[in-house]
Amino acid sequence: MAARRPVNDMSRPSLRTLRNRTAIALVLGLVAIGGPTLAVAQSLPGGIATPEGPVQIIADEIIYNPNSHTVTATGKVEIAQGERVLMADKITYFEDSRIVAASGNVSLLEPSGEVLFADYVELDDQLREGFVQTIKLLFADDSRAAAVRAIRRDGNVTTLEQAVYSPCLPCVEHPERAPLWQVKAVKVTHDQAAKKIEYEDATFEVFGVPVAYTPYFSHPDPSVKRLSGFLSPRIGGSDRLGYHIATPYFWAIDDATDLTLTPHYTTEEGPYVTGDYRQLFSKGQLLAQFSAGYGNSYSDDGTDTGDDAFRGHLFAKGDWQVNDNWRIGFNAERATSDTYLKRFSFSSPNYLTSDIYAEGFYGRSYASIISYSFQDLRNSADPGQTPLVLPLGYASWVVEPEQIGARLDLTASGIAISRDEGTSQRRFSLGAAWQRPWITDLGTVFTLDLSVRGDVFNSEDVYVDGDTNNDLSGSTTRLLPKASLEMRYPLVRSMEGGRHVIEPIAQIVLAPSVPLSSKISNEDSQNFEFDDTNLFAVNRFSGYDRWDSGSRFVYGLRSAYYGDDGTTLSVFFGESYEFNETNEVYDDSAGIGHGRSDFVGAITYTPTYWLELQHNFRLDKEDLSFNRNDIRAIITGKRVQAYIGYTSVKDASGVANQTDRDEIYIAGQAKVTENWSVYGDTRQRLNDSNTSLSTGLGIFYTDECIEVGTVYRRDTTRDRDIEPDTSVNVVLRLRNLGM
Repeated sequence: MAARRPVNDMSRPSLRTLRNRTAIALVLGLVAIGGPTLAVAQSLPGGIATPEGPVQIIADEIIYNPNSHTVTATGKVEIAQGERVLMADKITYFEDSRIVAASGNVSLLEPSGEVLFADYVELDDQLREGFVQTIKLLFADDSRAAAVRAIRRDGNVTTLEQAVYSPCLPCVEHPERAPLWQVKAVKVTHDQAAKKIEYEDATFEVFGVPVAYTPYFSHPDPSVKRLSGFLSPRIGGSDRLGYHIATPYFWAIDDATDLTLTPHYTTEEGPYVTGDYRQLFSKGQLLAQFSAGYGNSYSDDGTDTGDDAFRGHLFAKGDWQVNDNWRIGFNAERATSDTYLKRFSFSSPNYLTSDIYAEGFYGRSYASIISYSFQDLRNSADPGQTPLVLPLGYASWVVEPEQIGARLDLTASGIAISRDEGTSQRRFSLGAAWQRPWITDLGTVFTLDLSVRGDVFNSEDVYVDGDTNNDLSGSTTRLLPKASLEMRYPLVRSMEGGRHVIEPIAQIVLAPSVPLSSKISNEDSQNFEFDDTNLFAVNRFSGYDRWDSGSRFVYGLRSAYYGDDGTTLSVFFGESYEFNETNEVYDDSAGIGHGRSDFVGAITYTPTYWLELQHNFRLDKEDLSFNRNDIRAIITGKRVQAYIGYTSVKDASGVANQTDRDEIYIAGQAKVTENWSVYGDTRQRLNDSNTSLSTGLGIFYTDECIEVGTVYRRDTTRDRDIEPDTSVNVVLRLRNLGM
């Protein structure tokens, strides 16, 4: 047997013919079975070359027969072009008929990772037509296809006869067993130009048992990431909706736009449709989720009117980059009734917010103008008192510290709030804040903060205790200067296995005690909550309508340990002392504003990489009982992820419309085996006869070819026409069939 050598060895005269004609036809002819049509570059002097690069051929023996005009390569033939490699026991080129044939353990490795196996392959040298005998395909995602015969035409259409396809891996212990599921078809056509695979006379089998037949169906080929077609159906049932079935259809409108439209049918609430629209622009995006239907109509108090009416919702948002500095956008949220979203299990917010805005960015400076519209979904809501914000403007000009040796922030803000019923209010504010930190030679960090703000308010329909004869409507102004000095002295000690940091913190805030004007309605500072995150904030309110006036002294201590092995322990504890005994801007239950404040603190402990424990609390200043207590455990292991939270809130904690709460929440998922996983969550109210608010449980099986599971949920929410609900839903997805 001749020694193996590359065909560019010029010691044999017949090899030039092989190099210039046959080699190209051999490799590209076979490549055409799984790849796109290529223009053949023939008779190129100096070597074999094509538009995809040079061709290299290795064989044990290459023979040219001048009588039959054939070139035959035998013995471990290997042809490579770039990342594409063809191997066979024998490859023959017939010059007269211009036919390329390969036989014996034929395999073709594509750059995409796909592998073609065949007993015999025959093509013409124009790469347009040919056939493959006993073909097997191994795709890059490990899915498999096989056929008795394959025919190729028009350069990009391959038809498999008596074919079978499955993404399921064969059983390791019993490879002869049928896969979990597979599709058998009399004919399978793969159109590479359309990137589509079509099945004719197809039978769907589970463990080798036929369970469904269809004369035709299609799905995108593995190279397609998005193509129009039906997705996995969803089946389930609940007390509210009855039995439920949904069949989504994905419509790839163009390369940048798609719509998922899902018709639903329920036995209790009738049919409705949901949609998910997405569109990308060169400088923006548009997203929308919506639903629409026709069914039972409910009044505001939840009573079934006995009539049918249109019902639905819309959640949409979009933003566009106008230029390098400015962008515009909007958010739209609306529902046809207060309880519609809960009834159909979309979401359960207290109110919906719509806005339109424009904002500009200039370095660290910022400007925006925005308008808000709300839909209050709470039972106690009065639509006439729902505010309309038109507009809210804000601008901040930041002078960089290197220019003046400190940070200077100049701000301007204005808002107009109107109501059909109740107080309407307009405000304009100008402010300036100067901040200068410095570090002493001993390592003490001082931060001096000086600020001043002036507000002008104009209010309408402001009545004392609802008495229309005592109208306080009109204009009012206030000037709010403030100065604060904060000191931190971090002490670090290195020890065996880690570092220990102790940092005492003290702050003095000086400001006049500005009386709270009855003409100013509290629109933007209602949900104040005193905790460790705002203890040292110069202004502890997030909005403008309430001002944190008066002087105070604040102190705290932070201690932390950082282990070399990743272990961390951080503890913080602090308190505020108001020099004025009564600050009327705070509720009595807020824990602040009346001399000494409650104690606030936080503890974070990370004993290992997969566990984090957090504790935030507020202790009563008199008896050290918990006025607020939040405990959380976060587990992020390789096979288990879980969240355990406990919240206890006493005396409403100063937050508007909040009652006492004592709840525990647990959620987690675990991978029990390589294929099986479970999920569960529950929220329990502990101060109301251990009432369960919601409970969910799911179990899933997932492998390379299927995902199946079931989800159980119990929700005890009651809101007008919404009664407690139990639902069970089934999830089924077949991989690679567009599902």
